[in-house]
Amino acid sequence: MSDLIKQMRAFADHCGCPARRVFDDLFALLYNYICTGKQEYNKLYPAVFFDPQSVQAVEGYREEDRHQLMELLLVLRAELDDAAPFEDVVTDKYGALLPGDLGQFMTPTAVSTAVSRFLGAAEPSATKRTEPTCGTGALVMGDLQHSYAVAGKDGISRIDYTINDLDPRLVRIATVQVMYHSIRHEAPLKRLTAYNADLIKNYDSTPPFFVANSWRGALPSS
Repeated sequence: MSDLIKQMRAFADHCGCPARRVFDDLFALLYNYICTGKQEYNKLYPAVFFDPQSVQAVEGYREEDRHQLMELLLVLRAELDDAAPFEDVVTDKYGALLPGDLGQFMTPTAVSTAVSRFLGAAEPSATKRTEPTCGTGALVMGDLQHSYAVAGKDGISRIDYTINDLDPRLVRIATVQVMYHSIRHEAPLKRLTAYNADLIKNYDSTPPFFVANSWRGALPSS
């Protein structure tokens, strides 16, 4: 068990809330930062749009506990910063916190890596990709990690990815995973579009949750 999970569970016990909620709140903070702090990466993604309702305040913590929450956020950011480009260091941790009552299951990173290598070998030049049940983004991250290893930043810059999940918490996590690595390693995708839609009822009518167009995606002829 990672130090982050141990610290998160201890903090959750102290606050009297589920550890998954703490994890979700940390990614809500990172998601809010990506949405509202885009001037810091404007050269990578000149056009960023998001549903205002997807940005939510993190509430319900006592004032004396907020400092520890920020400390956990720093630990999480350190793990993301230390990871290889598009390495998924999140999904296995999140899967360990799922209670199992909603039938949710996150694809283990070992499986997502193997699947991505297989599919990447079959479709090495595919640039328009989608993951309609993205969860925390395990398969997306595995795919991008393989693409980065094979084609580098130029290959990443040609990928137009659409992701979706019924759970808005998971959409935030998957979006943060892709965007954080993309910004951290200065490897923007052509476009990332995220949806929080029901695939059966309203997939075609739901507006995007989050959209980021890179310099390549913003060009009319690209």
